[in-house]
Amino acid sequence: MKRKFIGLILIMLFLTAFPAATLAQQTLPFELEAKSAVLWDFESGQILFSQNGKEPHVPASLVKIMTMYVALDEVASGRLSLQDTTTVSEAAWRMTGSKMFLEPGEVVTIEQLLEGIAIVSGNDACVALAEAISGSQEVFVGKMNEKAKALNLDMHFVDVHGLSAENSITAEGIAILVHHYLKDHPEATAFHQKLSFSYQPRSSRQPIVQTNRNGLLRTYEGADGLKTGHLQVAGYNLVGTAVQNNRRLIGVVLGAASEAKREQEMTTLLNYGYKNFDLVNISRLLEDKKATVYKGKKSQVGITISEPIITVPKSIDKNVSLGIQTRELEAPVQEGSQVGVLSIYVQDQLSKQVPLLAAEDVARGNWFQVMWDTVKRFLQDLIRKR
Repeated sequence: MKRKFIGLILIMLFLTAFPAATLAQQTLPFELEAKSAVLWDFESGQILFSQNGKEPHVPASLVKIMTMYVALDEVASGRLSLQDTTTVSEAAWRMTGSKMFLEPGEVVTIEQLLEGIAIVSGNDACVALAEAISGSQEVFVGKMNEKAKALNLDMHFVDVHGLSAENSITAEGIAILVHHYLKDHPEATAFHQKLSFSYQPRSSRQPIVQTNRNGLLRTYEGADGLKTGHLQVAGYNLVGTAVQNNRRLIGVVLGAASEAKREQEMTTLLNYGYKNFDLVNISRLLEDKKATVYKGKKSQVGITISEPIITVPKSIDKNVSLGIQTRELEAPVQEGSQVGVLSIYVQDQLSKQVPLLAAEDVARGNWFQVMWDTVKRFLQDLIRKR
């Protein structure tokens, strides 16, 4: 009995760690020219389209999403302020590729560095930011990998800017990363959606103005991010996100043939999501559902889920059904503790599995309730063994 209980717990933990839906496991409605692509619904946490989504790929500057994530974590914790300053090192100044044109000895704010990364993909800004927070790029990269591990993501980083071909991601991994990034730091879009960035180096007589490299911001309705990337070995990468009718979608295109192609394929992805899927709130389907509790002041506890929004193909929201599997619960039961697994079916096909949670506390019963339930369960076990 004990062995069965532990096995069930492990299964539920696996489902919690991998909440991606199975809508994308159906036959793909189209094929993109990019090597990998994913479309992710932010509200439901479901994959709506996946083409080679689990294949490893070189991220190029998409690495900078994690760089900004770690930095904004520091800001949110209070260990860092956007108005804190740092002095630009020679190592930051010597960076090649995309730049915000920092010069050694200049004093810049954390906010300026974040803008330089988000808007113009400044490699120099990444190094300056990492040194400001961790003292060295190497220590900061360690934090990036720790964050990826904590989020259970299949990705690995060796630098803070993405110039190395040894960085590794997957399209699905990046989509999930961006989901967590925007959940934890919704203010991040204020950096990513700016169309231009102006910075005046100490040696310059006038500011250097650069445009945002994400052309989707100027061509797609509701687009407010997020990041581009390019290396010869990686091709042209793009993470795009947009909000239409209060609904956010996240698209990932890896290995496109050109800047124009990655934006074209991103537009195809986002249009597909908005035109073919709806969101459904399944809270009402759980209103009268309960789980049995033994040895408690109550014999049952209401059940709920943390995110009751699911994505379904348009016009079939009435064909949603639930499969409920609960554990054998023994009081005390804490509100919010996991008590089972909810399987969501769309037109009889498994779409998503999520943890079932206790909707309230159930305290331990008195001695009579405990003894009565002990006897009752003993008799139930005898009947099962026959």
